[in-house]
Amino acid sequence: MKIDRLQERDYVWKVSLSVGDETNVSRLWIFEHQMRLGSAVLKMGGIGGVGTNEKHRMNGYAARVMEDSTALMVEHGFDIAMLFGIANFYPKFGYATALPESRLTFKTADACEAVQSYAVRKFEMRDASKMLEIYAANNAERTGTLVRDAARWRGFKMGSSFREEALPFVVLDNADEVIGYFVCDDTEKHCTLAEIGFQTRSILETIIHFLGERAARMGEEEIECFIPTDHEFAVFCRRYGGRTAVSHPKNSGGMMRIINQSSTFDRIQGELEKRLQNSVQHAQWSGKIRIMTELGEDRLEINRGNVEHTSVDKTDNAYRFEIQQDKLIQLMMGRRSIGDLAVDTDVLVDAEIIPVLETLFPMNIPYVWWPDRF
Repeated sequence: MKIDRLQERDYVWKVSLSVGDETNVSRLWIFEHQMRLGSAVLKMGGIGGVGTNEKHRMNGYAARVMEDSTALMVEHGFDIAMLFGIANFYPKFGYATALPESRLTFKTADACEAVQSYAVRKFEMRDASKMLEIYAANNAERTGTLVRDAARWRGFKMGSSFREEALPFVVLDNADEVIGYFVCDDTEKHCTLAEIGFQTRSILETIIHFLGERAARMGEEEIECFIPTDHEFAVFCRRYGGRTAVSHPKNSGGMMRIINQSSTFDRIQGELEKRLQNSVQHAQWSGKIRIMTELGEDRLEINRGNVEHTSVDKTDNAYRFEIQQDKLIQLMMGRRSIGDLAVDTDVLVDAEIIPVLETLFPMNIPYVWWPDRF
């Protein structure tokens, strides 16, 4: 057997396994993305399409392609990797659940009470530049969101786990200018919102009315929205009886791992510095933190709120923080707190820096919008 690698097009690789003369027995794709961690941007490999032909399953072939995908991402300078996975398969490759799943529902009858003040029409590709501008402004510091590059973006393509294709709309002002957009699923079976962006909150009531009318035509009693629970739209929907629910999958769902620990810290040190400087309690803190995982060792040198990622000097008296990389990515993404992690027997952290780490890595609601999933 042998592993085949193919760069199918810019930013997309295919890793497949051949057995004898039979090719493509097991395969996956790596999609190169830029992902935000706060205001920082990381080079992320999105793993999708993992599968093995039925007659060849249970032979460890998927494991071989998964292992090679990590090696490929190391070679090509990726910082982190992400996938949306089935339960209990991916932890053996270093992936840990890092994203919650959040959902908002409200009654169709309540939504129909909203007043429509703006025009709504279907999205057209000529709207793309304005949509991308709104998307970038709305998600500028939301951890987990992907950077949409105007040169690469090819429209709304739902991830493989979504039920239908995308049906996007735009909201227009009196001058027929796009001031917001939202994405539904293209079906008459149920009314689901998969993404929203806006220039002004005044359009939110129009979107709720539109969704209410759409759901009423289908005979649906409820509207479902896949949206972070702290999003402005979720907050706005409280007046319409909105109900939010968050689930935290175990060893499945949105999972991540670190590929290059050193480059990751290089890219996020500015964001860490901002978090410290915005902290009343730790803006003037100084000290050195030595971070050790199975991937290597890194040091954060902090001087009165200024953060520098430096090489490790094993002779200095830095505070120690020892953790596995899969737990470190959970901490970075805000899924787990340092207080929660510190009780794990395989995590060693000097007690003096726990409050500082709480400031550097606060609890968070990371999110990847459904049209960006792979």
